Amino acid sequence: MLDLIRFAIALLPLAAYTHVLGLLRLRSVPTVLSGAMDFLLLGLAVIGFVAIGPIELFFPRAAYSLLGIWVWVVLIALYFFVVMLVALNTAPKLIVYGLSASDLKTIVCEMLTEQQVQAAWLGDVVELPELGIRACIEQAGRASVSHIQSTGKQQNIMGWYTLERLLVKKLSTVRVQQRHQAMVWLMTSFLLFGLAAFLISNDLPRLKQAMLMMFE
Repeated sequence: MLDLIRFAIALLPLAAYTHVLGLLRLRSVPTVLSGAMDFLLLGLAVIGFVAIGPIELFFPRAAYSLLGIWVWVVLIALYFFVVMLVALNTAPKLIVYGLSASDLKTIVCEMLTEQQVQAAWLGDVVELPELGIRACIEQAGRASVSHIQSTGKQQNIMGWYTLERLLVKKLSTVRVQQRHQAMVWLMTSFLLFGLAAFLISNDLPRLKQAMLMMFE
């Protein structure tokens, strides 16, 4: 049987994640996130479902009898460590919220020309010898989200940092309109927050009892 209290608590990080996406869409300029940061935010969004799923399934009850609530602190810290480890080892990528792939390619071409960075294009794939980067510009879903994905194993991490800095500076002069998409994400977050609050308010005594047992 589905435990509605735990399900409601698991919804809260996901609601916060959708709210952040909505706020990013409210900006009048495109937003650039690294692939590692995007993965980290997604990992935080699903932490509630991980806690009521895999973590609880393999919960060390013997350790809990000795350490009590501190076991949860260790497990959540371990989860954060795994998420950060995976995020830092992902292939370099830049995600741009607010631009389609074609618009992003046009802006990147202008940026490279202005900065006098040597670039060789083959369709949507660009090679930047000076920065040690070979990447592909692709659409990410149907909305105005695109990304610059690394292709090939030989990538210069410092070159990606430089590319991100130049792209952020260039996009600060670009104006976009994303209010419709922002409202969709914000309404989704409000619905998730409302559903979580409704489920929790319907069973406050059991939640209070569970919290008291946890902190004893």
